[in-house]
Amino acid sequence: MKWLFVFLGGGLGASLRWLVAAYVPHHWGTMTVNVAGAFLIGLLYGCVAAGTMLKPELKLFLMTGLLGGFTTFSTYLLDFAVLCEKSDFGQAAVYLSLSVIVGLAFLFAGIRLGHFVCGV
Repeated sequence: MKWLFVFLGGGLGASLRWLVAAYVPHHWGTMTVNVAGAFLIGLLYGCVAAGTMLKPELKLFLMTGLLGGFTTFSTYLLDFAVLCEKSDFGQAAVYLSLSVIVGLAFLFAGIRLGHFVCGV
């Protein structure tokens, strides 16, 4: 049954992402979504870390589903912040750096492959 909470939240989050992109043009919409998602997942995590009890289903709906569907950037930054909170700064730096560097490398590789395969 947990999958249903993730599914519903993810659908809502993706719809909200589309809505923001419809009103905020170009890459600024993506940036707006990423920054808002980072703030919201930080807010929820801060509440949970401070002892606020969220039912597991609500946490799945909000954090994994809604914000995961809204932006994975928020989850990426939360993972980095949790590593920092644990004073695992080396792992945090590697995670942050490799995510950006490898992510960009794969993005450009995908673009080149797409151009090659699709004949552009």
